[in-house]
Amino acid sequence: MLDWVWLLALGIQPGYDVVSVDVTHPHRRLTRVEYVVQAGNSPLNRFSVTHVRRREGNSRGAPLVLLSPFALPGAFYEVSENSRYEDSLAGRLAESRHDVWLVDQRRSGLAPGDCESGAVDCSEMLEWNTDAYVSDALLVSTFAHLLSGKKPVLGGFSAGANNAIATINRAPHRFSGVFVYEGSFYSEDPVVIEHNEGACAQLEDILAGGVGYDPTTGLIRLVVTLAAADPNGLSPIPLFPPGTTNQQALLFVFSAPPPPGALSPTPNFVRNLGDFSTFQFIHANQDRLELVGPMFDNYASVPALRDLACGLAGEDDQYYDNLDEFRGDVLMFLGGTGFGQSMHDTASLMTRARSITVDERPEFGEADAYFHHDWVHEFYEPLVDWLDD
Repeated sequence: MLDWVWLLALGIQPGYDVVSVDVTHPHRRLTRVEYVVQAGNSPLNRFSVTHVRRREGNSRGAPLVLLSPFALPGAFYEVSENSRYEDSLAGRLAESRHDVWLVDQRRSGLAPGDCESGAVDCSEMLEWNTDAYVSDALLVSTFAHLLSGKKPVLGGFSAGANNAIATINRAPHRFSGVFVYEGSFYSEDPVVIEHNEGACAQLEDILAGGVGYDPTTGLIRLVVTLAAADPNGLSPIPLFPPGTTNQQALLFVFSAPPPPGALSPTPNFVRNLGDFSTFQFIHANQDRLELVGPMFDNYASVPALRDLACGLAGEDDQYYDNLDEFRGDVLMFLGGTGFGQSMHDTASLMTRARSITVDERPEFGEADAYFHHDWVHEFYEPLVDWLDD
């Protein structure tokens, strides 16, 4: 069935327009429909929504809406080390008859330096706060509900998990479940609170100065790209000590705790555990990570960073003050060096949830389950088992 035709016929929410629709079949059993959506008038406010499902037969259970991580597209969930779409997370979920919707986080698509030089007016990014991402999530959830007749399950990784929490906080009765992989706006840990107090104040000062963009994610993109192209070559990035190779720089970014003053949700935040005697990842498949690296936008949202830091600092509760109204099922994934106890603190706010399942792996870094050599066992199977339960 041409679901996209029905979707366009039903119309779209005020403030949004569908600019284009692209229908492909990345596997003979799958249909992939990518909607390019315009929010408002700024050319920066254009993002993709991707719907993946089996070409034939009924879907199983509620549709799943996955929100992308910070400064990344929904294609984050479509990476496959063997280039077979059906072996990506989105492909596997669709093959198992789950209706999947992937939502980009709003991204600039700009070249490095475009914002700083004034070549492009980046002031629109001052509006890219958590409220904007929640509105995008609700738009797509409306699509999913209209086409399936079922309340969707909402979820995501990292910032996608944060935005999922904020979305069910705003509209707790519109979802049958929520899947949270490493994310939280709330903490009772005095160490985490103190760590974020300074960051909250710093980010609010940046916003008060009229700057809504952060170029740090462009550095992450560059580090991964250089390590993939020439791991033994010397890093040209002056941030690292002279003589640092591209591979070593990759491990410093992904496997070392943040240096003093760096923005991070917790003081010991580590994405992927690494062995600094060999400068190799312990659990993560670097080939898989290198597929994601070039997807990072060169700019990220300062308002979204502010919302996270001020939430964890206990200075802004607007994204978790209504979680006790959520009545669906909850699945949480957490490693040992991500959001940690803050996720348990968030779960404690969901007092009326139908069920709460916590898959805790203290031996993993924040992103190790998704990038693991055996990610199907460590990440996909627990998720699909929960969805099918």
